[in-house]
Amino acid sequence: MKKLLKILAGIFLLLILMLTGFRINAALQETSDASEITISNGKFVQTDEGRIHISEWGSQTATPIIMTHGMAAWGGLWEEAAIDLSANGYRVISVDQPPFGFSDRSSGEFSRSVQAKRIAALVKALGLQNYLLVGHSYGGGIAMETALRYPSNILGLVLVCPVLVLKDDPSQNDTGHVPLPLRITPLAEALVSATVTNPLMTGYLTKRFMHKKDELTKRHIQILQKPMALKGNTQHMVLWLRQFLAGDPDAVSRSRLELAKNNIPVSLIWGEKDQVTPIEQGEELASILNPIGFSRMQEIGHMPQLEAPTEFNSKLLHALISVQMAGNTN
Repeated sequence: MKKLLKILAGIFLLLILMLTGFRINAALQETSDASEITISNGKFVQTDEGRIHISEWGSQTATPIIMTHGMAAWGGLWEEAAIDLSANGYRVISVDQPPFGFSDRSSGEFSRSVQAKRIAALVKALGLQNYLLVGHSYGGGIAMETALRYPSNILGLVLVCPVLVLKDDPSQNDTGHVPLPLRITPLAEALVSATVTNPLMTGYLTKRFMHKKDELTKRHIQILQKPMALKGNTQHMVLWLRQFLAGDPDAVSRSRLELAKNNIPVSLIWGEKDQVTPIEQGEELASILNPIGFSRMQEIGHMPQLEAPTEFNSKLLHALISVQMAGNTN
């Protein structure tokens, strides 16, 4: 028994040392301010909800599309789709939703309802009229929340494998649960620095979301890693993770009843092999929203824009044209 206890104690000590090492390494790499990292087509926009970073493609006079991204990503990951859309006559505005990317994170507020308020503030600051909205994964929930709360000027909405977590009564205090390790700040930061903010894990973790894992390129990984050098990155990720797991009782997009009231033309795109938001969730959402289109991508997981970019871009363009036409007739 003593020998076993010594072995277990040794393993525990080794684990503590490894986690400490990851946390120290994260602190050493997180030294940059957002303004110090150059994005060729990026710019900062001052809004009523803080400074927001966007990436832009296409003519300033073209029909605008606001695109929201998934968790642990940022606006730059829409690059391939955005280039294709801009070539087809659109102005693409991809938003960094804090704490991801380069937007201001100082408020520490990352709930879905607050993120929607940021989108509305960006629209106001840019003076956008009659824009289209595209949301993927975590950003799909934000896009849906924005459409329900701030519907004016939105022509149409395209949701790509959105994370919504639907409830009949979202006001009930059953939104979620934050595991004990994530409530202990030093331990939470060590765990996050070993995984989410660890550049060695970027490729591995991203592939967990994909069915066609070999389609993840070095370029994709480089894009995902770019914001990892920002000051306080690990601390901000811990704050976001706690809020995400706890849920947002103020988010109207969690309510099946509120979703049914949506009047904005919507189209869905879903990977049939999605293990994060399974296709059954898409079918339920379709039964509530009655979308104009529901494109199912065979042998594709949660990241269709990376797994099958040519097919996805074609479906996205078709979906946008459909909801835009419907929006113009409303």
